[in-house]
Parts: sequence; C-alpha cells; structure tokens
Amino acid sequence: MAFGNMTLEKNIMLTIISGSVGLLVSWATMRYILKNFVKRGIFGIDYHKPGRPQIPEMGGLAFIAGIATASIPPLLLNTYFAETLGVLTTVLATGIVGIVDDRMKLSAVAKPVLTAVAGIPLIVIHPYSGTLALPLGIVFRIPLLYILLIPGMLAVVSNSINMFDTMNGTATGSSILTLVAMLTAIVLKYSAGGKFDVNLAGLLFITTLLPLLVLFMYNKYPAKVFVGDTGTLSIGGALVAFSVINSCETLLVISLLPQLTNGFFNLSSVGRLFERSELNVRPIIVSDDGLIVASKDSKAPVTLTRFVAALGFRSEKEIIRAMMTLCVLSNLLVVLTVVLGLW
Repeated sequence: MAFGNMTLEKNIMLTIISGSVGLLVSWATMRYILKNFVKRGIFGIDYHKPGRPQIPEMGGLAFIAGIATASIPPLLLNTYFAETLGVLTTVLATGIVGIVDDRMKLSAVAKPVLTAVAGIPLIVIHPYSGTLALPLGIVFRIPLLYILLIPGMLAVVSNSINMFDTMNGTATGSSILTLVAMLTAIVLKYSAGGKFDVNLAGLLFITTLLPLLVLFMYNKYPAKVFVGDTGTLSIGGALVAFSVINSCETLLVISLLPQLTNGFFNLSSVGRLFERSELNVRPIIVSDDGLIVASKDSKAPVTLTRFVAALGFRSEKEIIRAMMTLCVLSNLLVVLTVVLGLW
C-alpha cells in the first residue's frame, strides 16, 4: 500500500531520517546557545533559584531549527508536501513573532494579533479538511469558518502556552504530553476504523517531538536554558498545525485545559491583555532561599502557579510536579474521550 507516493517501508525510513536530522540539528543549535548566548547578553534571570542565576534565553531557536531541517527530506521527496510545509511555515511564522518579542518586547495587543496573522500560511497552503469533529460524533464541515478558526486557535493556544511558561519545563513538558496524547488518540481511532492517515500523523509527530524533547531536556528543572517567547509561540504553532492537519482540534483543547484555564484567569483577574513586565504586583513571592508563597495582594493576577502555591506547595520542584500532574490528567482525559467513543 502506498502513502504519499511511497511504500510503507520507505515512508518509515523517511520518518526516521527526518527525525534524526531534526534531532541532531536541534541538539547542535542548543549547544551553541548554551555556549554563547549569556556572553552575548541573551539571557534571563531565574528568579525562583537562590542567587538568581543568569540562564541563556531564546532556547526555542533550537526547536525551530530542528523542525526546519526535519522538514527538508519530505519536501524534497514531495511526500506529504503540503502537510509538512503547513507545519513548517506555521512554526516559522509564530517563531518570528517570538523572536521579535524576545528582542524588542511587543505590546500586549500586538503579540496575539501577530500570532493570529501567523496562521495565514497554513490557510493558504490548506493541508486540512475544513471539518471540525466534536465529541459525541458531531462533525461540522465549515471550510469558510475554518479560515477564522485557525488564526483564533493560534492566538489563544500559543499565548496560553506562553503564559504557562512560569516554571522550569512546564511549557515544554506539558506540550510533549499534548503531542503524545493527540497521536495516541489518532492511533486508537484508526484502530477502531477511523479514517486517519497514521503515517502522516507519525511523520509530523516524530519531526515535532524530537526537537521538542531536546528543548525539554535542557529546559526542565533545573533549567539550563529558557525557551523564551521564541519557543513557546512556535511550540503553540506546531501543536495547532498538527491538530488542524490531523483533524483533532477538539482533543487539543481538552489536552490544554490547564494552560487555557491559567490564561483565562490571568486575563480576567487583570482585566485586560498584559505583559509580565507591566505587572506591579507579582502573583508569587520568592524568598532568598528559594521558598515560594502565594501573594496575598488582591491586585496580583490569579495564576495557576499562585493557586498551587496557596495550596501549600513551597518549592519550585513541588509546584512543577503539581502543575504537570494536572497536565497528565487532562491528557488522560483526551485518551479516555476516545476510548469511551465520545470522539
């Protein structure tokens, strides 16, 4: 049986080659970032650690480089060309917004607007069906409405992941869980007779996962690199593109419930779009020895981190574990939704 004008065996080989190239380039880029960025003044301060160390910033460049090079083999072989190009251009477009924000600090309004605009390449390339599959077997074919849905999803998802990047590894680790949950759901649905191209899903999964794993390994607690908006926005772009191309947008929303809820309470408590640098009152207070307590100031934004700290979790490691537990539960809900036949 042929897939994308290739035999199954060649398709598997292509996935292995693309994934390996992306992994190696992502790792090499990360090594360069770790070695040079602090010296060049591209760093952030880890305020949750004693001594507040300087950490290389914009580690998301390694993710973008990995995705870009992993996309070359399928593009050259004209295998899943539109789908691969759709993911690549979305990651590049959202990544550029992140790079500009990391270097120039976009306004609170400009960033979501530009991430929405970053969806234009995906719309133009059109590697999707234009149908929206909801729970309980409800399916809408909405090709025109989809043109508005994609920018909206990009703006919400990318910036929700950005706002979830408050502790070492939370944004990258939770995104890995989301990617794995979506692929698991696709495979389960395919096994039950669903019309999904698991070879396409597998290719996009591997070429996205491996660069993301490199990013997570260096961003997890204790972080050796910060992903920056370069990373969080491009990761959001990759997840949205993956879900749109594989028609599992609803599962993406379920998976990202902690991130979306955190973003909603952030914005609703402040009452407007905002940048962290604009806040006069922080949601948490970090002592000199690294212990974290929730702010009692009514003007402080309501965040998931503040809520977890208010429950009694005091160290950064404990708070990370609590946040990731919520993400695991939301992704188990994704799988359960498919297993129970609700999607």
